[in-house]
Amino acid sequence: MTVTRGPEPSLAAGPAVVVDAQNTLARGSLSTWDAVAISVSVLSPGMAMLLNAPGVAIVAGGSTPLAFLFGGIGVLALAFVIVGFTRRMATAGYAYTYASRSIGKEGGFVAGWMYAFGFACFVPMTMAGVAGLAINLLGLDTKLWFPFFLIGMALLLVLSIIRIKVTTRVQLLIGAITVALIVIVDLFVVGKGGASGNTLQPFTFGHTVSGGFNGVFYGIILGVTSYIGFETAADFGEETANPRRSIPIAIIAATGIAIVLYILTTYAMTIGFGVDNGATFGGDSFALKTVAKNFIGGPFPILIETGGMLSAFIVCVACATASARTLFAMGREGVLPTWFSKTNARFKTPVNATLTVAGVATAAAALVGFVFPQDAFGGATTTVYFFYATMGTLGVIVVYIMLCLGGMAFFRRTKASYNLVLHALVPLLGAAIFASALYGSVYPQPPFPLNWTPYIAAAWLVIGIVAVLVLRSKNPAAVERIGSILGEEGGEDAKLLA
Repeated sequence: MTVTRGPEPSLAAGPAVVVDAQNTLARGSLSTWDAVAISVSVLSPGMAMLLNAPGVAIVAGGSTPLAFLFGGIGVLALAFVIVGFTRRMATAGYAYTYASRSIGKEGGFVAGWMYAFGFACFVPMTMAGVAGLAINLLGLDTKLWFPFFLIGMALLLVLSIIRIKVTTRVQLLIGAITVALIVIVDLFVVGKGGASGNTLQPFTFGHTVSGGFNGVFYGIILGVTSYIGFETAADFGEETANPRRSIPIAIIAATGIAIVLYILTTYAMTIGFGVDNGATFGGDSFALKTVAKNFIGGPFPILIETGGMLSAFIVCVACATASARTLFAMGREGVLPTWFSKTNARFKTPVNATLTVAGVATAAAALVGFVFPQDAFGGATTTVYFFYATMGTLGVIVVYIMLCLGGMAFFRRTKASYNLVLHALVPLLGAAIFASALYGSVYPQPPFPLNWTPYIAAAWLVIGIVAVLVLRSKNPAAVERIGSILGEEGGEDAKLLA
């Protein structure tokens, strides 16, 4: 079907909305490779493997690769749902819009509310990781973490507000270098057979620390955290050339790269420590650096840590842009203050939304880092990292479940050729895996201050529900505009969508 492209986003349904030409994004400025770079950069393989994998190994032990495999299955199920949506519509606030078109306007508001919250949490989390790694590399006093945090945030603002194509080129370069470093380490370890030879035992339930199935499924939590962001290219639908083709390719490519890389790397780390030494693996906060030191040596340990730091910074930029674009989309439709829809006159990026995300992230990091630093977590930066990682993951998993369930309804309503397995069971599988991770992230109760995170996330959810109900009561026209502004619309199901 031929798609008609115009200079401004289209209004899909609902009351008339005036879209200010000045406050539009740079349409068609991103290529397919740019979209791939965005999704891979938010995944941040360097950060995930350096900081998250040992967290999984604490419970999954020598079966850590299996936990990442199960997490990948859930992500693939969700990827199918998102691809189904992106072939139908392109938008700057994908979770917000897709949920509104599948489970209702109010559901769309709540999805956008929680998605922006989740990714906003990942901004202080990842920047704290940057500051901590920078201090460690330079051998400085850990008390200097906040000046490094502020320097990183200033650079984030520059990269986020300049024309987005420049930003994604930087992401692609750093992401490629980081992945190359990790793959080299993986190949060396696997080529040498690790500590006791290559084996398929890491893909069984028999080598967990906490015991069998429970160890693997609990380990899926941080496994899912490591996959969060694979779908971020969908947020740039309006800025991508031919988005109904490029965005699905980017999502599937990012998902495939992540699954293969994570399984290969966790396998290399597992056999590097030894399949029966899962507790040692989980007890090493920089396990990937240790494996690089033991099997390659030379500059590789430092290069791995440097790659993790750069990867964390790039994911911080990408999370800030994803959160800002969700605020932009909601502000443009009038369900949040229209101040958020203001774009930079020169670069066509959502400047007000970006400044808001950066300011809130800085204040949030200072609150936890200065008031609640925990020596048990390794100090201020790691406390900030794990606090906001937990809280952000809770918010995003809620959205993932909404999208899976919404996808089931969407496909049933809009697919001319409905397939029970593809359009119902696959999304249901994704929802079940994410629900299990959600349960595991709150039970058993984590230590202070992480035990606060479920209540804060739940409170944010309740506030969002109340806000949309009040909006429905006082300004029903605004609610009807939710999810109505799309960058590009068309596809085989267009005529079937109510």
